[in-house]
Amino acid sequence: MLPRDLTKDLKDRLNSIKGQVVGVIKMLDESNDPAQILNQFKAVNKGFEKTQQLLLDEVFRKTLAMKISEALEACPGNCGQEERIAIIKNQFPDLGLYELTDKMQEIDKIYEFLLNKKESMKEISLTIDNMVCQGCAEKISDILKETKGVEDVNTKAMKKLVNIKFSPTETNEKELIATLTKAGYQPKEEL
Repeated sequence: MLPRDLTKDLKDRLNSIKGQVVGVIKMLDESNDPAQILNQFKAVNKGFEKTQQLLLDEVFRKTLAMKISEALEACPGNCGQEERIAIIKNQFPDLGLYELTDKMQEIDKIYEFLLNKKESMKEISLTIDNMVCQGCAEKISDILKETKGVEDVNTKAMKKLVNIKFSPTETNEKELIATLTKAGYQPKEEL
């Protein structure tokens, strides 16, 4: 659905073009100067171009805004693409029509990368018997979040449980268990 003000502007422009076309038809009937007729054709073409650009600009801006939003949602802040997303987001208000299409392609690639990364993530749940309080849970969470490849950590002190989402290309279950063991905890993999 197009905004009302854009729809009104498009209709006004099209009505103006309609008047120009009627004028060209009259000029043809009256066999006026071909140079003047050509100028009217150019004016009609220019009017169509401007109208088309208005519509495309609106559609492309909305599309790019949605794509930026999707990319931001897929990137929780530690995805490795946050700088590129921020640059596009900051450039957004000043982009011309053709730049919009380039940025849509760029943000599409970022979003596709993020989706592939998300799909390749692995999860592990560990029981930690000596996680006895919320302070332990926070310390475990901090240790794991500093570990390369760890995307997300969710600790549940009352259940003595930690859920870890990680990239298997950067770390693995054994390394995570070793990291926690080195910190003084006794993790066991949930079955």
